[in-house]
Amino acid sequence: MTLFWRIWQAIILVDLSVLALFVWLALLQFAGIKADLVGERLLVLAEQTAAPFKAAGRIGLPLANVRNANALLERARQTDDTIQAIHVFDETGRILHSTDSAHPESISPGALKARRVSAGESWYRETSEGFLSSIDIPVLGRKAPSGIVIVYPATGSNIQVRAMGAELSLAAVAVLFVSSVLSTLLLGLVLRQQVRHFDDTEHTISDFERSSWRTAAGESVKTVANGYEPATFGQLLQAAEERYLSVCKSIENVGEKP
Repeated sequence: MTLFWRIWQAIILVDLSVLALFVWLALLQFAGIKADLVGERLLVLAEQTAAPFKAAGRIGLPLANVRNANALLERARQTDDTIQAIHVFDETGRILHSTDSAHPESISPGALKARRVSAGESWYRETSEGFLSSIDIPVLGRKAPSGIVIVYPATGSNIQVRAMGAELSLAAVAVLFVSSVLSTLLLGLVLRQQVRHFDDTEHTISDFERSSWRTAAGESVKTVANGYEPATFGQLLQAAEERYLSVCKSIENVGEKP
C-alpha cells in the first residue's frame, strides 16, 4: 500500500495548493470590490456635501467664511455613523472646517499625495488611516482648488473581509475532505492491480535481502515469492546472487593458485 498512499498524498497536496490559491484570490477580489463600493458611496456623499461650498466658490467667497459650515458637515456625517470625519480644506491642505472635535491643522500626508496624483479628478484611496474620498472645490480667483475629504475607518471592511475568509476557508476544508474521500475510492479502484504488484515486488525484495544475509551466514534458505511478476523478479534476483557468489569463488580460487 506504500505506492497507494504516496499517490494519495500527492493528490491531496495538489488539491490543498489549488484551494489555498483560490481562497487567496477570492479574498483579494472581495476586498477590492468592497473598497470600490465604499469609495464610490463616499464620493457621492462628498459631492452632495460640497454643493453649498461650490456655490460659495463660484462667487469668489472664501470657504473659510461660509456660514454654518460645520453644521453642514455634521449633518452629512450623521448620514453614516461610521464616518470618522469630514474636512473642508484650502489649496494648501489646511483644514478650514471639520467635524473632528480635535480639528487637525491639515489633512494627512497620504491625502495630500493622493490629491496630487489625482490631478483634479475625484478620488478615493485606502490608506493606513482608513478610506479617504475627496473632490475638488474650485474657488473664483484662486489658481488651485480647495477640496473636501471624507475619512472612513477600514475596521468594518476588514472585519467583513476576515469573515469572508473564514467562510471560504471552511468551504475549502469541506471540499478537501470530499476530494480526499473520492480520491481514496477512485485510486483504490483504478490502481488496485498496480498496487498489488508493487507490494508483491517490495515483499520479494525484502525476502531476498533476508535470504542473502542468511546465506552469507551459512544458512540454507529457500526464497519463496508470491504472485506472478514478483515470482519472476525473485527468481532473477536469486539467479543474480548465485552468479555473484560463483564469480567471487572463482576469484578466490585464482588468488589461491601459486
